[in-house]
Amino acid sequence: MVLSIPSWAFALLPLAFFVAALFWGAPAVALVSELIGAVTGKPFPARCARQISALAVRGHALGWMCVLIAGGVLWSGSFWQSPWATGNRLMLILAMALPLCGTLALVAYDLGWKGARERRLFHILLGCVANVPIKYGYWGLAGLALLAFRDLPPGHPAFLPPASSPLWPLFGLWMPLSLCLAGGLGLGYLVLRRNKDDWGRDYYRYAAPFLGKWQIAGGLMTLAMLVWLFVSLQGVFNLFLPRIFYPGLGSAICLVLAMALSLVLCCSENPMRLKGSMAGIIALCYLHCALLVAAICETLTRYVPGWSLPTFVPDLLQLVG
Repeated sequence: MVLSIPSWAFALLPLAFFVAALFWGAPAVALVSELIGAVTGKPFPARCARQISALAVRGHALGWMCVLIAGGVLWSGSFWQSPWATGNRLMLILAMALPLCGTLALVAYDLGWKGARERRLFHILLGCVANVPIKYGYWGLAGLALLAFRDLPPGHPAFLPPASSPLWPLFGLWMPLSLCLAGGLGLGYLVLRRNKDDWGRDYYRYAAPFLGKWQIAGGLMTLAMLVWLFVSLQGVFNLFLPRIFYPGLGSAICLVLAMALSLVLCCSENPMRLKGSMAGIIALCYLHCALLVAAICETLTRYVPGWSLPTFVPDLLQLVG
């Protein structure tokens, strides 16, 4: 597979990660935050869940706009008439239809906050109904990726990769990463909504560290998945090649620095005054995604026959070294 991407286009790829994190991760953050409020009896987690659900709805609007644009581009070509698309049309339809149902349920979940206190159980169940098909959307795409690249029918005993396959940590990486990015983007949303959602200093003193903890927790799990991915690939590929190792290491360093800034927020008496730290968290998450994609593309180009995904890494190494 040959894909020519201008170097500057890699600067836009993290935007797709951000939109996907709002689509996939933010609804889960909202639901779990509401559950925390219901268990502890405190109002602030539910208020934070309300803000994050509104952010998730906006992320879904952006996500479906991107899907429509991509679908229009594919429709103009021969993709829908290809043998692969014809043979897997049902899975393609389900991969779109179920997340769309999840989006509609998410909108209802977001609109139902006014009566959520009186109908807490129903509102939580509505959040579950929204999250389940949204989660299927990602795993549906993962299944379609396996169908596209393994050339085996789903019923074949060897269709699923073995337990030692690096595909498992690669596919699973998105789960914690989306929560990490959703927590970081939620911090930016707090700043933007500070004057419109004026729920008092005590709430924002709670909400910023709360979302910072989401970013830290997601970041720690992401680092664990990256270690798993590194170990599973180490016996197969040489990952210490400069084009692979340095962007991978830089990606991990950016994530650790973002978590350190989140920890500063958690320890601060007045976290909303640390707007520079919040901007730094988002910027470092942005760099993390860009470098991670570059490292993965360089690995595919170097070791997977038929793949050619040029990145900005050679120019960057030449500039630095």
